[in-house]
Amino acid sequence: MKILILYARVGNGHYKAAEIIKNKLQKKYPDATIYFEDGLEQSSHLANLITVKGWQNISKYIPKIYGTIYSSSDTSDKGALESAYKLINKYLTIRIKRMLRELEPDVIFSTFHFATRMCAYLKKKKKTNAKIVSLITDYAPHNMWVADSEYIDKILVATDEMKEECVKKYGVQESKILVTGIPADQKFFEKMDKAQILDEFGLDELSPIFLFFPGGGQGLGNSTEMLKQLLSCKMQYQLVVIAGKNEKLKAEFEEIAKEDTRNIRVLGFTDKVPELMHVSEIVISKPGGLTTTECLISKKPMIIINVIPGQEEQNTAYMCNNGAAIKAGEDDLESIIKLLLEKPLRVQQMKDMCEILRKPNAAEDIVGCLVEMYEKDKEE
Repeated sequence: MKILILYARVGNGHYKAAEIIKNKLQKKYPDATIYFEDGLEQSSHLANLITVKGWQNISKYIPKIYGTIYSSSDTSDKGALESAYKLINKYLTIRIKRMLRELEPDVIFSTFHFATRMCAYLKKKKKTNAKIVSLITDYAPHNMWVADSEYIDKILVATDEMKEECVKKYGVQESKILVTGIPADQKFFEKMDKAQILDEFGLDELSPIFLFFPGGGQGLGNSTEMLKQLLSCKMQYQLVVIAGKNEKLKAEFEEIAKEDTRNIRVLGFTDKVPELMHVSEIVISKPGGLTTTECLISKKPMIIINVIPGQEEQNTAYMCNNGAAIKAGEDDLESIIKLLLEKPLRVQQMKDMCEILRKPNAAEDIVGCLVEMYEKDKEE
């Protein structure tokens, strides 16, 4: 069994979801041949650089423009954006075609729509016979994920609502859509010692813990003002702040927090997010697809901040409409924290909704789908 896994570095979610499935496959099927490649980098180093840097800069500095592009491209009509994409796609698939010819995968699993569409184009041109499986890593579909569904064998989605929308809005064949959920790292499923984690980070059980990470260390939004808002609520709680790799932001957070007498921990990059979520009452963060999934798996309600227009707005709508999150503006955090501290029943209701929405078997179900596609290919 030869499986090619394609991802992109446009945000962390596409890569992380691909890595989780790679690890799951390697553990369960050690004899399988698994290729793990950056689909954009493989197609063109320049295209990858432009796409990654372009997304980072547009979403950070002019997010409304990103939202406009996202919305205007969410159509099956042959508009200018779609026509331009198809023209570029012909060029980008040259190197992908060469890679597929050399690797001869039985199944292609993609967590990024550009990579999926390049492979679908090559399948249309009969340059590959591999089964193509695409995972949508957010909580709403978009035309870019499903535009070439005729040549995609399975589209994996997070929710039943997404499946219905794929069929009704985009005309995808229902049998091609499988509701699996989005995979979370294995660490989120491991048994954890709460007392040990509290001790490691200098926390205690005397008051609730809020986990605040505003944007992967990129400082998206006015994160320092949000921290000030959090600290404006003078009720008793503990706060863990994650600045990521942004040392300047970490220093700013430390300066803001130094006068507060409560238990506040400011961290840089850490690989202990699963542990910190485990001991926290509420997570205050951006609604990326993987972060949202991790909160659901951990049964931790979200206060959603720094929303980038586009898919993050849709992730926000899903969480808030289902009662698992509250969206906060820059000036709302103090009142929201006060509300949740005063009304523990409200927090418990949000936790209950996380329990209902979570899909802990996502990685297992995705691996099962890939193996099924391989076996089906052998039968044919």
